[in-house]
Amino acid sequence: MILIRGINGEAYARKIEKGIVDCRDILSALLEPPVTGYEYSDYYEKNLVKALSYFRNEDSVNLHNPNFLYSLLIDFYIPHIYLTYFHVLNERSMEWLDKFEDDYHFIAMNVKIDRLTNTAIGNEYFGARMQYVNSIKELEQAGNVKIGAACMCSIEDLFHDKRDLALSLNIYNTLSFPLLCREQDKKYTDIENEFRIIAYDCPRISDGVMNQIPREAILSGKTGSKYIGTLCAGQDTTFESSLCVLRNQAKKLSALLEEEHGKVVLDSKFKPIDISMISDDYRYIGGKQECADYIKKMLPYAKHNTYVARTIERVYKKESLQNAHFAPGYSTVEY
Repeated sequence: MILIRGINGEAYARKIEKGIVDCRDILSALLEPPVTGYEYSDYYEKNLVKALSYFRNEDSVNLHNPNFLYSLLIDFYIPHIYLTYFHVLNERSMEWLDKFEDDYHFIAMNVKIDRLTNTAIGNEYFGARMQYVNSIKELEQAGNVKIGAACMCSIEDLFHDKRDLALSLNIYNTLSFPLLCREQDKKYTDIENEFRIIAYDCPRISDGVMNQIPREAILSGKTGSKYIGTLCAGQDTTFESSLCVLRNQAKKLSALLEEEHGKVVLDSKFKPIDISMISDDYRYIGGKQECADYIKKMLPYAKHNTYVARTIERVYKKESLQNAHFAPGYSTVEY
């Protein structure tokens, strides 16, 4: 499967020459959908917000509610999930290419697909094709088994006691369902033919205690104020204003959000992932014209997929698993 991506900035695009691709955190994009030189970059993930509200027992899906937003910012998972997007080469790829401004740079890779799950599986990330529907209600969350298997394989080596996988797997599976579903309308259609990679800094568990790496952050209020600090999971950390140096403007995160009425945006953070393990050919293409030439050249090979045996299916009788521990693989969200 040949994947193409447009990137604003040659230096960022050329990272692929070393097998590296950057993923952007989802939370900053939710708080302020990005507007770039790509026509479809500002798609709002409303179903993801609905799933997040489920985990917080909130009926409202107002992301800028101060209490709701505070719970997300100090979460062990939400600020540490990242996405990147590729386009799957097909007969309409030239039409897709026209949606970019002329100064974009393009990269490509021939992704290796796990034969059983139809996904690409790396260390702390996995990728799959988007499902395009009119409504997410057309899909069954219970049918997400293959995605769950891919997610489990991507993080299983992080846990000595495999029972510690259960919580992380449940959360990632629940959130991947809306993240891998695109509701179509007049603007957002399957012309994108998207292959989405979901990456994460997965929390580790040591001696029964969950640990997450801190995240340096800048929060910008609608009043123009900027606050610099660190997001630490489970902690109400202190942020300092960057606008006043004559007196102490330090504020607790919770107080800052209350003062700004939740109307803040979060600076983007990018996680580099090594895609060399899921691709047998990755390259920097060049500008828009070079990408057009590449599409024409590679189109005859668009349906030639490279498969690998990344997962193995085994069937057991339930009565033979006397020492097994069973846990729900996902949470059911009412969309």
